[in-house]
Amino acid sequence: MKVEQDFIHGEIETEEKKEGDTLHSELLAMKPTSQKRLIREIEEERVVVASFPLAGEAEGLVLMGVPDAVVFQEGKPTHVIELKTTRGDPSILFDGQRAQAVIYGLLLDLVGFDCTKLNLLVTKLVRQSQMSEEQKERFLDMLTKTLLEGEDLAGIASESGGRFFSHSFAYRRGEGIKVLNQIRGYWLESRLPRATSNPNKCGGCEFKKVCPSSLAD
Repeated sequence: MKVEQDFIHGEIETEEKKEGDTLHSELLAMKPTSQKRLIREIEEERVVVASFPLAGEAEGLVLMGVPDAVVFQEGKPTHVIELKTTRGDPSILFDGQRAQAVIYGLLLDLVGFDCTKLNLLVTKLVRQSQMSEEQKERFLDMLTKTLLEGEDLAGIASESGGRFFSHSFAYRRGEGIKVLNQIRGYWLESRLPRATSNPNKCGGCEFKKVCPSSLAD
């Protein structure tokens, strides 16, 4: 339903969205590079953290997207990192947020990467978290280092005082196909959009004042 409202009304700017976009740009800052150089560094089996467009086809759908970050080690993707900002409890993971990470894993699979050791990470951060400029600059490096060393992210979550939580799960191709089968009817126009039954989703949605299915107060 949120996608449908976006088609109908177009993008609606809110202060929360602006704050979230700013946090994304600060915490996931990367240097521009060329496709040729990126491919070379992955093939040389370096540790590479990058964000780039992905496209593929499955279950009658053409899929496209840009994950926030993909971590490569020894020539293989080891982690997809998706950063989500929230005004609520970061320990809550919505089905759509998990599905988005799963689709990015499926796209990496479809373009030919070895995804046998791929893990999907949805990192949620409370928007008004007080972080120093140094912490923001080191965020992606710290997160990547923790993941590659196999350490538990629970320590970071504990130190954040409830402002940060990471949901991690292994990529499974079967889950990606299941997600596509759940959404393909909408995209192929064989069913209407579905509304959420969770009022918390509506409360943080920029379309809550115009959506006929809104559950927000």
